[in-house]
Amino acid sequence: MIKIFTILFAIIAMIYSFNWLASFSGEVLFILGDYEVKISPLFFIISSVAIIVLSILLWLSFSYIYQLPRKIQLIKEARSNEKVQNAIMKGLVHASAGNINAAEIEIKKIDRIKKNTSDIMVLLLKAQNASLKKDNVALNKIFQQMGKIETTKMLSYRGLYTLSKNSKNPQKSIELLKDAETYNSAEPWVIDELLKCYLVTQNWKSASEVLDKMLAHKLISRKKYNLHKSIILTSHALLLEEQNPSEAISLALDAIKLNKSQIIAVITAARILSEQGERARAEKIITDTWKSIQHEDLAYLLSYVNPGASPKQRVEKIEGLIKKTKISGIEGDVALCRAYIDVKNFDKAKQVIEKYINENTSRRIYELLAEIDSHLFKGNAKSRDWMRKAMNARYDTNWSADDYSSDVWLPCIPDTGEIKSFEWGDHRIKTLDIDNNYISNFMRSKMLQGNRLSQELQENNVEDDIIEVTEIVEEKDSKIKSGKVDKKNKEIKEPAISEEIAVPDDPGVVQEEDIHEP
Repeated sequence: MIKIFTILFAIIAMIYSFNWLASFSGEVLFILGDYEVKISPLFFIISSVAIIVLSILLWLSFSYIYQLPRKIQLIKEARSNEKVQNAIMKGLVHASAGNINAAEIEIKKIDRIKKNTSDIMVLLLKAQNASLKKDNVALNKIFQQMGKIETTKMLSYRGLYTLSKNSKNPQKSIELLKDAETYNSAEPWVIDELLKCYLVTQNWKSASEVLDKMLAHKLISRKKYNLHKSIILTSHALLLEEQNPSEAISLALDAIKLNKSQIIAVITAARILSEQGERARAEKIITDTWKSIQHEDLAYLLSYVNPGASPKQRVEKIEGLIKKTKISGIEGDVALCRAYIDVKNFDKAKQVIEKYINENTSRRIYELLAEIDSHLFKGNAKSRDWMRKAMNARYDTNWSADDYSSDVWLPCIPDTGEIKSFEWGDHRIKTLDIDNNYISNFMRSKMLQGNRLSQELQENNVEDDIIEVTEIVEEKDSKIKSGKVDKKNKEIKEPAISEEIAVPDDPGVVQEEDIHEP
């Protein structure tokens, strides 16, 4: 409504103006040399307006004609960019889906439209496709090109570092990380990966400095820092234990202050203190740690703090620790069992350890029982039985962190350098589920006839009871010789047995030392 009134008002104003000019008496005189031109004011105004409008139209026309080539070029570039963007989008989708060939077609299309382009999205597409093809040469070239662009410079460092890491070149990796740190010292992944590299190369001093930087930049909590710092200090102490015991003991004690449950630091410190003659201090460290966390080596090491102690005194030392702290458990009993084995009190050693026999018994218990029974009983039947159970045990005692286990304490995962807190204890041995329907298709019932027979023979050799057969040789001054023969495989072993008991024409006098009891 307002627009209508405005237009009407403008029309009325124009009509009124023209009417006023038409009614206005007078002339406009133009003198051009000897010529005089007289026109009415209305015609003069209309002519002036027409000239101005015509001039504007001519200027616009000339400007359009002048800029037309540039506009055509821009239109072509817009169409090319649209095609490139569509190709990038399709290429990224194909690369994300793992379709290398389709992604390669889109990359060729982009190169055909724009040669040697340094567009960031194009470089990302090429990098992703080269990664799928595992073409490290092309990847290295792409990341070098990214390094020339300020926006993707950090991405270039990350890519080149990943290539160096995969090629198992830690020194080059560290150099790249240091360059990246110089470019941006607050980049979280740079500090994290630098720590991993130092851990893999066992550069404990540099690793400790990097961890301090992480705390300063608030990239790690104080609790996590204390745990990781104690791990690094313990590793450093182990490295210097023989070369520089004084520095090693200082590092180990610092590790214990940060984490009182750091078993290896306690063992290292107690070992050095014992060698330096500070036995009371060593005993105190072990006793204090035993109250919070137990490990068989802690109790066993306590028995060796006094170098001149007899085996019986070592047993009493472990018993004293258990009685004083009122904490035993499996770790204390294992250490006590080992001490009883040292004094050759095998009955007592077995009595201490056999109470842990159940369906979840770990491998180390079976191995200790096998060692004890090898001394208690003649022959190896019972010992072999324990060892067979050890091989089939579902649990093993080791150091474990997440899905990684080790027989020795480690500060990190060796392959990745990721720092981990390895914990001591019984951990389930991971095996495939034998009840799985897929696995059941590959059981021995599906084997070839020859393989199945071989499997049955192996099972019989392990599972059949061993019986003792006494064979008497009726000869002058003959003696009884006993031998162990497999009940079901008697026919197979018969030639060896008959050869063993064959009697010569004149055996002579059999001496006591010639009789062998297996």
